[in-house]
Amino acid sequence: MGLLKKVSLALFVSVAMLATASTAMAKPAGKIENATPAETAIAIDETLAQSKATLAAITDGTDKETVMAMFKTTKQLAKKIESTVTYMLREKSLGKLSKARTAYNHGDLKEAEAQMIEADESFELLSKTYNNF
Repeated sequence: MGLLKKVSLALFVSVAMLATASTAMAKPAGKIENATPAETAIAIDETLAQSKATLAAITDGTDKETVMAMFKTTKQLAKKIESTVTYMLREKSLGKLSKARTAYNHGDLKEAEAQMIEADESFELLSKTYNNF
């Protein structure tokens, strides 16, 4: 009986380890693995262009559904930026983008525009920092 308990426990532990190993090693969706400098530069340029387009949409008074989609696209593009040099600037920019999105979602257009201007400036600083590295 003691041997049966030990074998069943060992079998359970080994199956549990096999089940968690595959999920722990999976790469996150949308992540660029080992991005080249050229891919990172393209991602930064795309994010900066989308950020400017989102700011223009807020300023022009585009409908809410379109602007919210633009916020989402900007965030997704920014997450493709894979560079240790600009990591903190990217996170700071995404924080400002998030504040702008929240303000816009609550109907505070002036605050959303102000936060989006700061986010856009932060993305520009990110671009300059990466290009000067």
